[in-house]
Amino acid sequence: MQSHHLLSSAKRLNPLLFPMSTMATSTTTKDVQLLITPQSCLQDEPVKIQVQGLSPGQVVTLHTSTKDVRGAEFMAHAHYRANTQGEVDVTTMESEGGRYTGNFPMGLIAGMAPAPHVYKYTRFFKRDVENPNKIEASVFDGHLTDQDLYADTREDALASIVHERHYMAPGVQRIPVRYGRVRATLFLPPGDGPFPGVVDMFGTAGGLLEYRSAQLASRGFASLALAFFAFEDLPKTLEEFDIAYFEEAVDFLLKHEKINDSGVGVIGTSKGGDLALSMASFIPQVKATVVINGCIAPIEIGFHTHNGFIPPVNFDTFERLRVHDDCVLYLRQSLSDPRLYPERILPIEKSNSAFLFLVSVDDQDLNSELYAQMGVQILKKNNYDKPYEVCSYPGAGHLLEPPYSFFCSASFQHSVMMVPKWGGSLKFHSLAQEKAWIKLRQYLLKHLGTCSHQKSSVAIQSQL
Repeated sequence: MQSHHLLSSAKRLNPLLFPMSTMATSTTTKDVQLLITPQSCLQDEPVKIQVQGLSPGQVVTLHTSTKDVRGAEFMAHAHYRANTQGEVDVTTMESEGGRYTGNFPMGLIAGMAPAPHVYKYTRFFKRDVENPNKIEASVFDGHLTDQDLYADTREDALASIVHERHYMAPGVQRIPVRYGRVRATLFLPPGDGPFPGVVDMFGTAGGLLEYRSAQLASRGFASLALAFFAFEDLPKTLEEFDIAYFEEAVDFLLKHEKINDSGVGVIGTSKGGDLALSMASFIPQVKATVVINGCIAPIEIGFHTHNGFIPPVNFDTFERLRVHDDCVLYLRQSLSDPRLYPERILPIEKSNSAFLFLVSVDDQDLNSELYAQMGVQILKKNNYDKPYEVCSYPGAGHLLEPPYSFFCSASFQHSVMMVPKWGGSLKFHSLAQEKAWIKLRQYLLKHLGTCSHQKSSVAIQSQL
């Protein structure tokens, strides 16, 4: 992993590796300055946010905002009080109100939510990973509400700055993949490799989501972001799966000249979790499997193997769904208990893979903690001789993403035309994402082998 650290250090020490796409200089009123350090960085890295030049004890509001590709605005704000030197340091000081209170160094990034004029159950999706998120940050006099910040009568900011957060490190390649039936995007780290290869899948949102794979490639993994419905010529809706499709994806990775051919890893979130377990159960080349809030059995959609079919477990009728305010659905207890249908549980004991279950304790979509423990019990009962582990994160919700992804506790889901509750609380969820990201990468490296791109390391060192 030395080369990964070199990449991170190179970026921090030499901002020219991440040139700002626009001249994002800070604008100030009088002597007030708003500083974000580094001003341009990778999406999974923390920053330091400071205000200088205020009056001692002055109360201010820090505000951040950005827009997704649809033009929907997301924002966060927090209230601070300057110290005796007229400074605010978000890293060490406590917010007195706003989106969060107390000490939360990355709250102005991770805490972004739909702006007051945007539908409150809008989820932020990063679709254009080749372009960074541009975070517009400002500091205002006084403690303002979110409505104040968008009022026509709002006074000008004391200072403003644009901060850029990149998903792709310098030299990462984004390669569209059309291999047989496979529809995907491959992200390759800089250098010659060979790199550990992983298949990366999400859930019922559908389409092709690339943001995690782009970040994995920025940390030394060759990652294949794999679509399985609602993309190009794939089925428009979820249909029964066939192991052959996923075998093709693994075959593509293993044949690539820059990818380690001794085996691959699989990462799956939600519905992608049971697909990852299905791949591990029936594809011997899968050597490491990471399940993020998934189930031990196929959910709603069955899975065809070479010699049979595994039927799904289903959500019970909607009468059992707990419908709360604004028709938000709490699905956690509504999925049929897989233990009542042993023939539907995936035969992970036949796998050739190590298993890591990343579990959010406050997952309100699936009882993922129970399903992970069921998986462990199956492996223990069968004297499974490969490593397996469960990491649980109290206060985290279903959407356990890479660090500093915007926290979302509920969002409209087009595939079901409803608003599932995902769960979690802002601070605990954010902390869980930081820890889970480190654990995921360490686990994959341990079981897939380290990255071999010394040439890339030397090139990066020469730029320091």
